[in-house]
Amino acid sequence: MIAKMKKISLISLESQREKTLKQLKKLGLLHLEELEGTGEVLDTLQKEKNLLERAMFQLPAKKKRGKTGEPDLQKALAVAESIQADLEELRGYHDSIDRLGKEYDRVNPWGDFDPSIIGELAGKGVHLKLVEFTDKSVLPEGTKIFPVRSEKSLTRAAILLPREVESFEVAEFPLPEYSLSAIREKIGETEEKIKTLKKRIEENDREPLENAVHEYEDRIEFETYRTGLGVKDSLIYLTGYIPTKLITPLKDTASKEGWGLLIRDPEEQDPVPTLVENPKAVSIIQPVFDLLGTIPGYREFDISFFFLLFFTLFFAMIIGDAGYGLILLCGTVFGLVKSLRKGINPGLVLLAVLSLATLGWGAITGTWFGSQTLAELPFLSWAVIPSISSFDPRSNDVVQYLCFIIGTIHLSVAHLWNFFSGLRKKPVIKAFAQLGWLSMVLGLFYLVLQLVLGIGPMPQYALYMILGGLAAVLVLSEQEGNFFKGIFKGLGNIMPIFLDSIGAFSDIISYIRLFAVGLASVEIAKSFNAMASGMDSGVVGIIGGILILLLGHSLNLAMGALSVIVHGVRLNMLEFSGHLGMEWTGIPYKPFEERKKRS
Repeated sequence: MIAKMKKISLISLESQREKTLKQLKKLGLLHLEELEGTGEVLDTLQKEKNLLERAMFQLPAKKKRGKTGEPDLQKALAVAESIQADLEELRGYHDSIDRLGKEYDRVNPWGDFDPSIIGELAGKGVHLKLVEFTDKSVLPEGTKIFPVRSEKSLTRAAILLPREVESFEVAEFPLPEYSLSAIREKIGETEEKIKTLKKRIEENDREPLENAVHEYEDRIEFETYRTGLGVKDSLIYLTGYIPTKLITPLKDTASKEGWGLLIRDPEEQDPVPTLVENPKAVSIIQPVFDLLGTIPGYREFDISFFFLLFFTLFFAMIIGDAGYGLILLCGTVFGLVKSLRKGINPGLVLLAVLSLATLGWGAITGTWFGSQTLAELPFLSWAVIPSISSFDPRSNDVVQYLCFIIGTIHLSVAHLWNFFSGLRKKPVIKAFAQLGWLSMVLGLFYLVLQLVLGIGPMPQYALYMILGGLAAVLVLSEQEGNFFKGIFKGLGNIMPIFLDSIGAFSDIISYIRLFAVGLASVEIAKSFNAMASGMDSGVVGIIGGILILLLGHSLNLAMGALSVIVHGVRLNMLEFSGHLGMEWTGIPYKPFEERKKRS
């Protein structure tokens, strides 16, 4: 559930600015509204933090060593400055290699020669020039040509001009500073310097820089609020939000410090943060939301329970194999036992639940590593429900039928939830539009059965449910107090509502993905089993068969996990949440607190 919040306006003396913030930080309960800080101190802190981050990102991540005490900021800054200087030097070396590489490409067609020899000859009165010319080029009469290389119509040559000639039309090739071999040597030397410099950079420890960055984030946050607080005469004021159940400690602190507090309910336009609080049994789904980076808005629904319920079912149907479920369960139990000293990891508990569900679904469908032989063993076959058996082609229609039932129930839950929630709002009559949507979803279920599975004809009452539901939505969905005005407003939205009803139809069909992905997983497993069984009976064939089974089923399981993210999450986050009207615009509740509490 989403914790109820109160909006807090706090007033204190301007002379107590820092003390007030320190006390709020120590209390660690109030989520402050965002402020824009100013000042040289804030700018300096931000620059130093950026320097630390740039240096930190150059270092490889290493295993945390645990508690490291207070970060030494001056030492961390010195390390960051040293790394920054090394990076500047590194960029210089890379630029040097680029220049040398271009020079090498320019000189390479002329071969490896020492340019200083041409200078020595010039000192002795022999002025050789390197030129590139074509067949159409005209050189002065009496020019001595010493060809170096010819390519099609282009000739590269050294020429010796007659003494009386000072200029000529052919382009002269600028002499390089070094020979090819010298350029190669310099590139090699520079690459060695780069390796040495990179090694020196990577020898630095990343963790002190990370700790320093966290400390700077803490100081920047404090300085932002310190300089961004509202000021009126000799008073400062700020606004924040706090869970209703935590107001008492704030009141006690305010009374002790002499603060003025105004406590009231948030208004519709207020940026109220969201704090989701669920029983332990439901909170195991939180790692999935953390992974997705989604949080419901304060006035939206907490779908954790239904997400967990249906996600578990979707996971089981998509992975679909009891053998895979057993492997996941064994790995999860091992992880749970290993992590007991640190406390129970909710992510591992969730994986255990998902594994058990997969094991159960696979058992009743008779799917054990996609093998019919295993499925027919007496101690495994007793659990199989024949009508949904993976090895009976007739079960396909039954499983698809089941998918549409699941989808209809899932979407119906959304509209019922909206209905009961709407009864607590005014005007109450608007809530009954959700019963119209519910009627449409239930009627569309029969239309899906007829069009997709060929189960029909669609009963007459289903058509009435669709049309009646559509009429109810048109009449009731825009009610704001004036009944007839609401009707006309609803009729004005007939096209969007009609398109949404078509969307509801496609949403029900969307649940067939559970059948399709599950079937694909079984067929892939069967294919790898067939490949392995087709190997020779010799030692090499047996080893090859084992490798095929290991690699094949590992790949199938990995693709199944990816399908869960793509399809299992989607059905909850798009189809179900869409019918609930969820926008996932939540702001996470982050109280202004000390960094030690946060970590």
